[in-house]
Amino acid sequence: RAKGPAEVPYMKRLTGLLLVLFLCGFSCLAAASDELLPRPPALGPDVQFWIRVYTQISTDAGFIHDQHDLSVTYETLRFGADMPPAARQREVDAERRRFHDILLRLAGGAAPASPEERHVRALWADASPARLAAAADDVRFQLGQSDRFRAGLVRAGAWQSHIAEVLSQMGLPPELAVLPDVESSFNPAAYSKVGAAGLWQFLRSTGRRFLRIDAGVDERFDPFRETEAAAQLLAYNYRLLGTWPLAITAYNHGAAGMLRAREQLGTTDIVRIVHDYHSPSFGFASRNFYVSFLAALAVAQDPQKYFGALPRSEPIRFHEVRMPARAPAAALLRALNIDRRALEQLNPALRPAVWSGRRAIPAGYVLRLPAGESSWTSQLLAQRLTGAHEVKVALTAAAATNVLDSRADTAGTALQAAAAMASGPQFYLVQPQDTISSIADRTGVPLARLMTLNAIPGQDFLYEGERLRLVPQAPAPGVAATPLTA
Repeated sequence: RAKGPAEVPYMKRLTGLLLVLFLCGFSCLAAASDELLPRPPALGPDVQFWIRVYTQISTDAGFIHDQHDLSVTYETLRFGADMPPAARQREVDAERRRFHDILLRLAGGAAPASPEERHVRALWADASPARLAAAADDVRFQLGQSDRFRAGLVRAGAWQSHIAEVLSQMGLPPELAVLPDVESSFNPAAYSKVGAAGLWQFLRSTGRRFLRIDAGVDERFDPFRETEAAAQLLAYNYRLLGTWPLAITAYNHGAAGMLRAREQLGTTDIVRIVHDYHSPSFGFASRNFYVSFLAALAVAQDPQKYFGALPRSEPIRFHEVRMPARAPAAALLRALNIDRRALEQLNPALRPAVWSGRRAIPAGYVLRLPAGESSWTSQLLAQRLTGAHEVKVALTAAAATNVLDSRADTAGTALQAAAAMASGPQFYLVQPQDTISSIADRTGVPLARLMTLNAIPGQDFLYEGERLRLVPQAPAPGVAATPLTA
């Protein structure tokens, strides 16, 4: 309604009061953030180094620098855009050797004889000969990341709202949302040379604590599921270690390693640990993980300062439905009548073995459908997959008997419920030394039948922890036994 004359001063006072409260609240939040995620002045040069890496030089360039004192940068090395990786590496190696030799000459007492030697001597103005000799062994190359970081800031829009929601629900600092900038530049398909995968770069061993990872499904490649796993891991690290700098460093180095560092030095001070903790496994990446996080946070909080105006990817919209039964991808696509590429893009956890037909989509998998497909439910999908209209009866029976599928975490489906309620062993859990043949001998199920029941194309397609079906899926009462074929 329109405001009367007496209301205008009141509204001005109220607006001013709200503004003061907002600013006070913001400053309190900032103070709380600084307390949880400290930015020690002693680590300032290291943070600035990583800000330069993230914003000043692209992957066509890099810094030749000292690996312990990041304020010492000898040279910015630039490559031709079409230079092969092997040629790049040769150039890096040659430059590292050159600065190594310069430092050794200066350590031996030689006077600087060239502008480059004078530059190096100036960088180490107060260094003793012994310090210069040590620095000769610490010459390192760091590839630039500005192009990747910028692309990551753009991509992040697709998942930022989900990440913020997960962190908020678990009571974690919202600043942790920038960790994928450090880990993968928000690339959900990222796969490192040591086997870390996805947006949050989980190793298989760590990922299996929180995610499904097998031949058909690898939830490390699902940004939504991997975000939830990362939040759980970070919360665990914090409960164990007591501070966020240690918990964040443990995300890279492992919680056990940070416990050893804390106990060895008798402190939780991240500055002391970064500078004074020595372990063969606590290398450059681990020492710099917290400072690189702080650098990524500084850039992500003010991207326009470094990159100008940036577009952001739109949040991904979708509808989720739990798979009511194990089904080949081809059968699912026929039932849904949805474009395969759209389904693949929304379900990156489903691996090539699923889309090629070597593995079925497991029961209980939470399938992501385009937002316009919101009419789909698990019951409707079960009807389409089996051709049965009475599937609701079996679903109710399964829920009533609390039949659980340990691999899929679902209360059962029309087909699973009927099979689980039958007498005799229904499944076999694959052990480390098992083969298809040994399982067939042990269970008495003929080899060919075992492979057919589980859509296994060959003896090499067997994975530890996989659950194999030993008997056919039985239809629910009154449901026609329509085979699920590709």
